[in-house]
Amino acid sequence: MRKRAATRKTPVGVLILAAIVFVGAAVAWLGLRRPAGSHVNPNPSASTPARPNVNVFIFLIDALRADRLGAYGYKAHLTSPAADGLAQRGVVFENAYAPAPWTIPSVASMFTSTFPCEHDMLSMYDRLPDSADTLAERLKRAGYSTYSRIGNEFLGPKYGLHQGFDTLFGGGRNGGKKASAALGPAPPLPFFFYVHNMEPHNPYHYAPPHTPGFRNVSQDVREQMKLHFKGYKGAAEYDYRRRLPLGTNDMTGIQDQHLAALRALKDDWNELYDACVRFADWRVATTVEMLQKRGFWENTLFIYVADHGEELGDHGAWLHDQSVYEELMRVPLIIRFPHNEFAGTRVKEVVSLVDVLPTVFDYLQRPELAAGTRGRSLMPLVRGDEPAPRQPFTVPGMRHNTTRYYGPWVTTRGDINIVVRRGQWKGIWNVEVDTLELYDLITDPLEQENVHAEHPELVQAMRAYAADWYKHCQDRTTPAEDIGELDEETLRKLRSLGYVD
Repeated sequence: MRKRAATRKTPVGVLILAAIVFVGAAVAWLGLRRPAGSHVNPNPSASTPARPNVNVFIFLIDALRADRLGAYGYKAHLTSPAADGLAQRGVVFENAYAPAPWTIPSVASMFTSTFPCEHDMLSMYDRLPDSADTLAERLKRAGYSTYSRIGNEFLGPKYGLHQGFDTLFGGGRNGGKKASAALGPAPPLPFFFYVHNMEPHNPYHYAPPHTPGFRNVSQDVREQMKLHFKGYKGAAEYDYRRRLPLGTNDMTGIQDQHLAALRALKDDWNELYDACVRFADWRVATTVEMLQKRGFWENTLFIYVADHGEELGDHGAWLHDQSVYEELMRVPLIIRFPHNEFAGTRVKEVVSLVDVLPTVFDYLQRPELAAGTRGRSLMPLVRGDEPAPRQPFTVPGMRHNTTRYYGPWVTTRGDINIVVRRGQWKGIWNVEVDTLELYDLITDPLEQENVHAEHPELVQAMRAYAADWYKHCQDRTTPAEDIGELDEETLRKLRSLGYVD
């Protein structure tokens, strides 16, 4: 049986709360099992016409915050000319959420259209079972050839997220040249291609020292960043890396020292981060150019996305996976449709990366291939159709921490947090400590003022909805596999990415 370092039992009071839910809880249960807007063919064996030879290309940029792109309002630097161009030719989802605040659970959710409490991929010791049905596997059943170039070891065979790919290349920074080489001179059509790049991740390592339009950050400063970042990360994950229960060793004091040093370097870190985003954007541009030159572009569904954001000290921390605030959960999602259909559309409604899979198959006119998923097709929003009746609230993502320990947050946040959205309101239900934070994202987009005391009825309704949602999500859990001890080759690759020392 697998052992979770940070799993805690839900308090009795929370279980009682989950049982005493308001009328909409029944709707919530149905919404989780078959979300409104999902397109499930009642007769999956029936023949469904498909769009001919529409390629699908997903370009994912690791640790990219939505608020650092021009298409999302960023003006401090010119970080994203390629992404901004895609936004003009495609559809921008202004409030897209990662299902989780770090790579493994978030990408697993996007690939399977299920939430972390269902697929159970919660740590770097977890493997997605072969029984999972991924986006790539479903596309193969639709006749697609499948390709992947990944810069993150977590997407490789060791973790089971390679399922469904005919061709898989690992390592390196991936752009148009490498993607073209992977496709070969005459790829079978249609094809699905997934790129996962790492440039904004740990920018002291990935950002080029001289990017036009950005201030150069000296090597000495970069070394200080690296020293304190690794020191902080190592202290936060001290027990996790030894597979001990979190909190066995309290390294809070050491983390505080490194956090103070990182805060002093924040301006330089932000400069590098922005330069790194620009560098990643250039790789997107080379990929689009390659698709155009090879004649694939006009008939390609191109999805630009990130798996999560980056904290950069906004709520006290400097990693991912330690909260569900906007800097980590709100990610860019831009979909450019073939022949620039729906160009210039902006969607304000809250959506999640679990919606990517059903959206792809709805557009391809193969909705039966999205059967059994939790997401909903976003095509009604894209087309401007009257949306189907929705639940009173939306849960676009969550956090289940099994990796990091910081004393003050254990008592205020716990390890499991559920995001609840409705209109301008964002709730965060901290499951173990049974509190709900409430933020008005119109007046307080940086989530600095918790106004839960001023809106008790809304807080009660959100908490009840989140409790019921989480209960039914747990009921659907399929345990991930334990990969055991990491071999030296895997450790070498993870060290190169900054995941382990």
